[in-house]
Amino acid sequence: MTSADQQATSEAAIDTHRYAVVVAGGSGTRLWPLSRRHLPKQMQRLMSDRTLIAETVDRLRGVVPLENVFISTTDNYRQMIADQLPDIDPANFIVEPEARGTAAAFALLANHLHRLDPEAVVFSLASDHAITDIDRFQQTMLRAYELIEREPLFLAIVGIRPTRPDTGLGYIRGRRVDVADQSVFRAEKFVEKPTQEVARGYVESGEYFWNSAYYCFRVSTLLKAYDDADPSLVSATADYLDTGDPEAYRRAPTKVHEIEIVDSTKFPLAVIAADFEWSDIGTFGALHRALSERVGTDLVSSGRHQDLGSSNCLVLNHDDRVVVTVGLTNVAVIATAEEVVVFDMLRLEESPEAMQSFVARLQAGTDDDDDA
Repeated sequence: MTSADQQATSEAAIDTHRYAVVVAGGSGTRLWPLSRRHLPKQMQRLMSDRTLIAETVDRLRGVVPLENVFISTTDNYRQMIADQLPDIDPANFIVEPEARGTAAAFALLANHLHRLDPEAVVFSLASDHAITDIDRFQQTMLRAYELIEREPLFLAIVGIRPTRPDTGLGYIRGRRVDVADQSVFRAEKFVEKPTQEVARGYVESGEYFWNSAYYCFRVSTLLKAYDDADPSLVSATADYLDTGDPEAYRRAPTKVHEIEIVDSTKFPLAVIAADFEWSDIGTFGALHRALSERVGTDLVSSGRHQDLGSSNCLVLNHDDRVVVTVGLTNVAVIATAEEVVVFDMLRLEESPEAMQSFVARLQAGTDDDDDA
């Protein structure tokens, strides 16, 4: 066998241990009234004629085989997602009986895949993001796999180089480390949804990255790190896999961050810098930016809509009535059969917590009615 054949065989062997997990358990409350508990944003066609989760799975083609693509979700969304992803084997669904926070979800998926393949290396990604530069995204995935295969005790997270101050995103401060890949940093600090002024400083400093929540890790390493941080995460999820009893899973603590609980002195957190075009479709402002870039105009609309002289607006009409806008700027209009929501997108960006709290109070009553 030639050295080239040996290298090809070695690469093929590595590839068999590479997996992707699409995390799809969220309800997308910040996009109310479009995103509801019974139909969250990842199951909607917000960017194209494909749902966000279908677009996400499509981005994985050519990097990992579909038989190594898994879906992490909750029991109430399993069938809806399965209907949208006919190419994914139903056996590849890792299902929580109920949401217990992201750390429990990651402990469950790591336990599940460790039983299938103790050498598994996982790239996990959200199901509700928009990415236009697929080649660069896939190159980043490959770099992540290669890093974790070289450094088995590392946990890696993809950090997007910020192009603007954004108060709706999380940030990571990275410190350069002495490794061959100069785009790899050491994670030093996580900041969730800063103010506009703070976010502007982060962008200008060049030391911060947007937190994509895309991770790469060996499942054996993540389980060790979780067992070190809180053994009940690992034991409760393992018991659930053994018994199928939801009560076993309910013993998992409800920790909301999947990586920050890890002791980074034992399990270093690496930031893989990336610059592909990326959008976390977490707010209507983010949705407007992503759609306007895709269609090439700052007035973005769908459904029955007539306009005179408006700019930088988003109009999404999911009702039979006509929406008419005149002379508006930075305004979003979201119309469904039940509600019409109109708001200033700039104010939403400047005060995300206040707006989210306001929307949560409204949503509590309307979604309860929907679920009845």
